[in-house]
Amino acid sequence: MTDGLNEEVQQAFAKMTRVPRPYLSERIRESIWGRPAPGSRLPPGVPAWVGNPPAAGPRSAPRRVLVAAVLVVALAAAGLLAGSGRLGQPVGALRAVFSAPRPAVTTAARPAIASPTPEVSAPAATASPEATAAPAPSTPPSEAPAPAPAPLPGYSCAAQTGGGSAQSTMTTARLGAQSGYDRFVVEFGGGVPQFEVRPQDSAAFSQGTLRGSAGLVVRLRNLTGTGYGGPRDFRPGLTVIQEARLLSDSGGTAEWGIGLSYASCFHAWILGGPPRLVIDVQH
Repeated sequence: MTDGLNEEVQQAFAKMTRVPRPYLSERIRESIWGRPAPGSRLPPGVPAWVGNPPAAGPRSAPRRVLVAAVLVVALAAAGLLAGSGRLGQPVGALRAVFSAPRPAVTTAARPAIASPTPEVSAPAATASPEATAAPAPSTPPSEAPAPAPAPLPGYSCAAQTGGGSAQSTMTTARLGAQSGYDRFVVEFGGGVPQFEVRPQDSAAFSQGTLRGSAGLVVRLRNLTGTGYGGPRDFRPGLTVIQEARLLSDSGGTAEWGIGLSYASCFHAWILGGPPRLVIDVQH
C-alpha cells in the first residue's frame, strides 16, 4: 500500500510541475474530489477518464486527502526553493482547487445616491441707484401783465401835473416809438394849459374801453377856441402804447385816454416852439 501511495504522489507531483494547461485546475479538482466541475468541458485530446474518473470507494477518500496534503507540502517546499518560477502557477492552481466553492451572492444593486451638489446661489442683484427723476416742466402760468420796470431817471409811476397857460388851443396830437420808451405828444397854440396825467390798472375808461391791460388818463383844462380839429384815435400797436383816443372835448376841458399793454412808469413834461405836452411811457 505504501508503494502505491508513493507512486501516486510522484505521479501527481510530476503532473503538477508540468507547464500549466488550460485544464490543469479540472484535473487537480478531479484528483482530489473525484468529480469534475459542473458544466466543465475538457479540451480535445484529453483522455476520457479525466472527465469520467472511476467511482472512488469509501476507502479511497482518506488516501486522496493524504495525497493532497503531500502535494501541498511538496509545492510549498518547491516554491521556497524556486521562488516565483514555474511553480508559481501550479500553486495558484492548487489554491483555486482547495478553495471551497461558495455560492455566488448577488448583491442587490443599491440606488446610486447622487452626491449633493452645493447649491450655487445666484448673486444678489445689486440695486442700481435709482435715476433721479427729472423735474416735471412747470406749467407756464396764465399770461399776466408784466410788472412795471424800475423807473428811469425822471420817470414815475404816480400821477403828474403841470402847465398853466390861461389861453391855449389844442391843435394836433401824434404818437411815436423811441429807444426805450413810447411817446405821445399833444401840440398847442398859445401855450400848454394846465394838465394832469394819472395812471390806472385797466384800459376801461368812462367813455369806452381801449386796447391794452392798463391805461393813462390825460386831462387838460383852460382850453379856448371853438374845438379840436385834429386826429382823435390812434392805434399804432407800439411796445407799450396800444391805443390813444380823445374821449371828450367841451367847456374848455379835454380828456385823452391811452391804453397800455402793461402798467409802466412815465414822464410828463413840456417842450416849446411850438408848445407841446410830451408823455414818454417807459418800455
